[in-house]
Amino acid sequence: MDISVSSRPHFSAPSTPDASKISLAASNTVYTYHCLCTHLLIATTTPLPSLPTRQNSLDKAHIMPLPPPPSKATSKNSAAHAPNDHYGLLLSTTLSRAPEMLCTDAGFEKRYLQKCGRCALTVGYQLDWSQFQDEKKLGRREDVVFLLPGGFVTTREMVMGKAAGGGERIGVVSETVTEVAV
Repeated sequence: MDISVSSRPHFSAPSTPDASKISLAASNTVYTYHCLCTHLLIATTTPLPSLPTRQNSLDKAHIMPLPPPPSKATSKNSAAHAPNDHYGLLLSTTLSRAPEMLCTDAGFEKRYLQKCGRCALTVGYQLDWSQFQDEKKLGRREDVVFLLPGGFVTTREMVMGKAAGGGERIGVVSETVTEVAV
């Protein structure tokens, strides 16, 4: 499957009251993001800063649409897709089984936390369908993930030893290893 192709040209931004459609400008470049512990977590065709953010939430999380689960029809017949569609994947995150309830000024929010598979740092969350009045579905919303800012570094930043947000340098492995003593 070509990761520069997606079946989701638009997605509804759940935090906007008018539920307008948002189109993401994606490229053929794959952007990779790591946890602060350097574990690879995200691959996407749209850079994180270009993703829309939640405006009605204090965390200002990036809204990343996820591809639909594969079905037998799509695996056998690869349909033609627009080349500039967004495509994003969570690679090595673990999903909390029990949701967390968050109390906000607007009410309660039921979140399923996405954590780093190595260090268990919470890097994002998915919301429950019960929070959307238009939908009659139950359980976790699987078509979108909300990524918390400050929990990721790009591969370039990681290799250069920069911390998230362009702050101080983190530990860098020496570029050359001449001898390893055992």
